[in-house]
Amino acid sequence: MRKSITVSSAVNAANSSELIAIIQQSLPEIEDELTGSLLWYSQNARYVPETLKIISVEQMSESGYKMTYSFRWNVFNACLDIDADETTVQSVNFVHQHGALIFDFIDTEQATAADEL
Repeated sequence: MRKSITVSSAVNAANSSELIAIIQQSLPEIEDELTGSLLWYSQNARYVPETLKIISVEQMSESGYKMTYSFRWNVFNACLDIDADETTVQSVNFVHQHGALIFDFIDTEQATAADEL
């Protein structure tokens, strides 16, 4: 699944701090895709708002980049006496083309019976 962020054509893509600043401003647009579905961990897992942090942006090719980021999530289940916070570190690839940063997200949604047909 791809999602893009429009950027100024004057962006210096070779400057990772400039890319981080631009992405940081646009995090609300891609936050859901970055945190993905936490069902992989537990049905009770929830993203802790405003904990998404960009760790680094690394240039992989002429216009290709890898962004490493972290966020916290919480799992609470009173019946099982579980209340835990965890921090996860993940990465996403993106390209800078035609005045946009185009992110290539992995679909983490749980498959439904309809998807299997």
